[in-house]
Formats: sequence, structure tokens, C-alpha cells
Amino acid sequence: MSRSAFICPLLVALVLTLCGLQIGAWTFATADENTGAIEGTVRYENGNPANGATVYASPMGRPIMGIIPHTTTDEKGHFAIPDLWLGKYAVGAEKLDGDYPDMSSQFFGDGKFATVVLTSRRSAADVNIRLGPKAGVLVGSVADAVTGAPLSPCVELVRASEPKNFLGGSGLVKPSYRLLIPPDVGVLVKIWLDGYKPWFYPGTLEKSQSTPARLKPGEVKTIDIRLQPDKNAEGACGMLSGTVIRP
Repeated sequence: MSRSAFICPLLVALVLTLCGLQIGAWTFATADENTGAIEGTVRYENGNPANGATVYASPMGRPIMGIIPHTTTDEKGHFAIPDLWLGKYAVGAEKLDGDYPDMSSQFFGDGKFATVVLTSRRSAADVNIRLGPKAGVLVGSVADAVTGAPLSPCVELVRASEPKNFLGGSGLVKPSYRLLIPPDVGVLVKIWLDGYKPWFYPGTLEKSQSTPARLKPGEVKTIDIRLQPDKNAEGACGMLSGTVIRP
């Protein structure tokens, strides 16, 4: 569904990642404490190694505090994340310049991701990760409908099948935005900003008339959003409870 305020990369390459996954608090361990490491290889769907992919090891079990341990793959697709606390991790990779989201995010992977448990007896693990499928992509611009001035509004993405559980995320997008959404999944999209009427996909000011965005893997759809000024409209972005931080 960073990981995420949506300040590009969740979603401008804003790729949210997002709540729903119960990941755990962590800090770097000191030299006299038991630590572990996760390494492996990231490949594309065709089996070729993925150079420059970002790999995350997300601690599971408790609310997270801090930046998720991560690294970048080399030209052979290899990665290694050392100095990890012993415990359980969700391991996933993303390559946003190729529109591949991190499938360990509940928003994108729907709970289908690799897990690793590091223990004192087995403090090292090897994981092979396959990127894909590609996300659907919404691109375009956001501006004032009257003046044409570029705007940096808030965005909210929610899986239409999970509105009560809020399987999605929120944050900010740039005036020229790029939002990644799970492929073949209905996603409700809301854009809003203080002093403007909220906008709902596919292009309405009425929430009751909104419909979910549903894109195929790799499908790109362009929508230029024009927000209508409304001095009585109020709204502010905020980090969701459980939102994780992507570097």
C-alpha cells in the first residue's frame, strides 16, 4: 500500500506501506547482545537478479518504533541485513523505479510474504525474494481548479473490501503525483486539502458517487485532479496508528 507518509516514494512513488501488519519495535543491538542477520537474493519475475532493489526486514509482534532495517541489493541481486535483534521478521523487497511495491506490506501483499525467525541457535537466515506482480499506477497533477496553482494535498487509499479495518494508508502527494496501488484490487482513493472540497476517485466531489480504482499489474492511468476551493472545508493529514517509517 516508504513506510509511510506518502511523500514519494507509497506513492509518488508514494507507496504506502502501511498499516494492518503488526510489526515490532526494534533498535540496533549493541556488541554484547545477541544479534542475527538476514541475507539472500532478490529476482525479477523472469528470474533475473534485481540490482538496486530495497529490502526490508520488518520486526513482527509489537508496535514499531523507528526506521525499518533495510539495505539495497547489488548487481547480482544479493543483500545482507546484519545486527538484527533475535525474533520474527517479515522480509520483502521493492523497486519503485520499476513499479514493484514491497509485498511484505499488508496493503500490497495482503498478508502473503516471507517470514524469518532469528534465534540464538539459528541467528542467520537466507531468503530468496521474487519481485512482483507490478502495482497499478495512478499518475497526474493536482492543482487549484480556479487559479491553476499546483497543490500538495493529502491522499487516502483504502482497500474497498476492508474499509472497516482500514487496510491502506494516508499521507501527502506532490503536485505531480505517482501513486502505486495493489493490482487487481479495488482501492478507494480520496484527495483532500484544508480550504478545498475533498475529491474522490474517479473524479467526483460526492463520496456516495465514488468507485474503487482497479488496475491490472503494470497498468498506468492518468488523472489530473482539480480541487475546488471551499473556505469552510477543513482537513489535515496525519500518520495513521501503526504506520511504519520508510527511509
